[in-house]
Amino acid sequence: MAYTVSIANQSVPINNGTTSSITPEIFKQILEFVPFKDWVTQMDKAQRERGNEMDIRSIEIQSLDFFGSSKLGFIKFKTDVRFKENGKSAPGIVFMRGGSVSVLIILRCPEKVDQVLLTLQPRIPIGSLGFPELPAGMLDGSGNFAGTAAKEIFEETGLLIENHELTDLTHEVYGDQWPGIYPSAGGCDEFVRLFMCIKEMQQSDIQALEGKLTGLRDRGENIILKLVPLKDAWKIAPDAKLLSTLALYNALKDTTPGLINK
Repeated sequence: MAYTVSIANQSVPINNGTTSSITPEIFKQILEFVPFKDWVTQMDKAQRERGNEMDIRSIEIQSLDFFGSSKLGFIKFKTDVRFKENGKSAPGIVFMRGGSVSVLIILRCPEKVDQVLLTLQPRIPIGSLGFPELPAGMLDGSGNFAGTAAKEIFEETGLLIENHELTDLTHEVYGDQWPGIYPSAGGCDEFVRLFMCIKEMQQSDIQALEGKLTGLRDRGENIILKLVPLKDAWKIAPDAKLLSTLALYNALKDTTPGLINK
């Protein structure tokens, strides 16, 4: 059975690069996978805006990863995309995982300099068992960025933060033009929505967070919390989410002082 998607009035065939075939059930999951739907929509828009500059010949599904037994989590596929003008190929290998959120939590009290709350957890792809980074989590497809961010903060840190306490830095800078920042646009669709929150707390409550063991054990999370001075965070954690958030935070602090509480 032939499967296709429509991109700018072009019918693009979807096939399987492995020995197994795509079943109707799997094809339905691919079409309903929010990141894939968003990608098709964006490609359709880009093609129309640029006068159908590209010839999209095929989409080859190379692998599928599921959460649990049935929920589609990641897709790896290869698109055969060529410039109509000269027939040359554009890079088309995609690791599709969808969007995520991260939160810069600044903890403030009169007795100490502002602290940033980081998480230390295993990141096997880079060979680290305690990588320092901002609290973060994948989006659930609902479009409720702030709600997802607040949920991830609670799960990873135990801090209860209301949606209205969060500032969406990416929206303040890019509006609706971009959904977030893109750490690796050459091979992955993931965007990260960057939030920040300034939380005023007692010094004793802030210190109690240092070294706290958190995370959802039933999901294999093993998270240790770490406090670092805000002014030093950039040189302690080589986390793209953190560095990007600090860049936007400092730019907005200088250009839109009323937005961010100094």
